[in-house]
Amino acid sequence: MAQSSPGQQSQQGQGMQFTDRDILQVCLNETKYLASSLNTYIQEASSEQLRRDYMTVLGDVYSQGKQVFDYMQQKGYYNVKNATPQDVSQAQNKFSSQSQQQPAQ
Repeated sequence: MAQSSPGQQSQQGQGMQFTDRDILQVCLNETKYLASSLNTYIQEASSEQLRRDYMTVLGDVYSQGKQVFDYMQQKGYYNVKNATPQDVSQAQNKFSSQSQQQPAQ
């Protein structure tokens, strides 16, 4: 058996260490993935009751994701630039012009 230095021995058996930020990022990513999957399930559900149930669960997932996001922002783990009124106006104009260009079905 190979010998190791004292510093290496203390590392053995501990596995990877995750920070709170790492764990919260995984939680946020999983809520995004689950929301995306639920959107697909809703669109493909053949039963109206099942569709409504999925929509209820989706609302819960959105709420939980928002809570994780808010907590990450509060802790400084997830910084987002706030949109200015000009940014909002530009986005509205962009999407408004795109919807006007699409042919009616």
